[in-house]
Amino acid sequence: MTDDRSEIALKRVPFAYRIARIAVLSSLSVVGSFMHLPGPIPSVAFDSWPGFFAALYFGAFDGALVSGIGHVATSIINGFPLGILHFPIALGLTFAGWAIGVVNRLNRSWGLVAALIVGVAINTGLVIVAVPALGWAATISFAPFLLFAACVNALVAGLAYSALRGRLRL
Repeated sequence: MTDDRSEIALKRVPFAYRIARIAVLSSLSVVGSFMHLPGPIPSVAFDSWPGFFAALYFGAFDGALVSGIGHVATSIINGFPLGILHFPIALGLTFAGWAIGVVNRLNRSWGLVAALIVGVAINTGLVIVAVPALGWAATISFAPFLLFAACVNALVAGLAYSALRGRLRL
C-alpha cells in the first residue's frame, strides 16, 4: 500500500498548474482576510489556513509561498495596522509554511499534528515582531488572540487536508 502524500510529492507537476494552484490558494487567503477573528488588530483573520493546507498537501515550497502572499494580502486589505512590520511577519509566516511542509513529510505517523503545532508556534511567536509598534504590554495582551487565530486556522487546514488527502490530483 502506498502513501498518497509520497505519490503527490514525487509526481512532476507542470509549472502552469503549480502557479495556478498557488494563485487559487493565495486568493483563498485574501477571502479569509475579510473574515476577522476577535482581536485588537484587524489583520487577525482566516488568512493562514490556505497556506497551512498548501504546506500539508503540496509541500514546503507551495506552503511557504501561499503563507507569505496571504499575509501580505491581509495586511494590504486591513491598511497595514502594524506598518512596515508586516513584512518581517510575512517572512516569518513564509518560514512557518515551509516548516509545516517539512515536518509533515518527515514524520509519517504524527506528521499532521506535529506540523500544525509547529505552524501555530511559529505564527504565535511572531507576535514579538509587534513590540516596536505596540510595546511589551500590548504585545503580550495581543498574544492570546493570535494564538487563538493560529489554532483556528490550523484546525481548518487540518480538517481540509484530512478530508481531501489523496483526492486532489494536481
